[in-house]
Amino acid sequence: PNHRSVAGARAGRRADSSAMLVARRWWSRIDVCAHAPRAASSVPSAVSWVLHRDSDVLVVDKPAGLPMRSVNGVKGVDAFLADLRFDLAHPPMTVHRLDRDTTGCLILARTREAQRTLAGYFQDRARVARGGSDPSTTNAREEPESLGAVRRVYWALVSATSTLASRGTIDAPLVTTHAGVTLKPGAGAKPASTYFEVISRASPEISTAAGRVPALLALEPRTGRKHQLRVHCAGVLDAAIVGDYKYGYRDVSRTGLIADDWRRLLRDVDERTRRLADAGSSELMSEVRGPGVPLHLHARLVEFAHPSSGERVRVVAPPPSHMSLACEALGLALDGDDGGA
Repeated sequence: PNHRSVAGARAGRRADSSAMLVARRWWSRIDVCAHAPRAASSVPSAVSWVLHRDSDVLVVDKPAGLPMRSVNGVKGVDAFLADLRFDLAHPPMTVHRLDRDTTGCLILARTREAQRTLAGYFQDRARVARGGSDPSTTNAREEPESLGAVRRVYWALVSATSTLASRGTIDAPLVTTHAGVTLKPGAGAKPASTYFEVISRASPEISTAAGRVPALLALEPRTGRKHQLRVHCAGVLDAAIVGDYKYGYRDVSRTGLIADDWRRLLRDVDERTRRLADAGSSELMSEVRGPGVPLHLHARLVEFAHPSSGERVRVVAPPPSHMSLACEALGLALDGDDGGA
């Protein structure tokens, strides 16, 4: 991996041992929603997912474990679109995707015209943030050069090193293969850029012998590659997203034991969310939940130009129960100064 693509990503300030570090900068301008645990995907219908609705656009809060397309008997987003017609004769249309286990903001178009406009926003412009690996600009957040007129912010709970920088820009090309997505500069690689910032970081006192400590990151993709955030976190920051077993998260040792206390705590939290799902008779969760903890990656915010009026639309999704409970158990802050965007 090209670890030089993040200036100082592994040489940042160490966390204060007396308290967690809380960055209160750009991420804190996101509207703070009440983060009381919600039943994990135990919803009566897709109508309860709606975060925003107008004549052209829907934004829904996609549950965990829901692929974009139904496959192998597992219902996908497409199976619920008919429930979201409301006053229209036809269901809404997808314009972008979220990974199966990623939760949060998903934009849907309600008309063909809106679909064409919104889909155009997501066409990859291959815009990599200016500054590259120049240390004088890598840690400074620039105005978004993201996908068209869309800005997206994700929250990720990660297994980080104690030296993870407080903020920075990842500039690391990606290649998609039959086995997944890898970091590979050179021929065939596509530019990929992500801005990251630490929202909160647990005290180093709970770190493992290997120096692992839980941290909550805000991630803003500047490009839209497959699995970009997951690979950038694991391969460049050396901070795999909790629950991302495909790209390096590990919570079981070679002897078959849970690796450490905080990852054992996350297993306990997962048992609580499973019981919540069972109590809510969640057919969806029973179909898709496998062994291990779920992916802790959440599409927290979307902001885009309305396809008809051109006015900015800004929508925030509350964190899912498994993520809010995990952060609460680990002492990680989910809120901050509510200064507006």
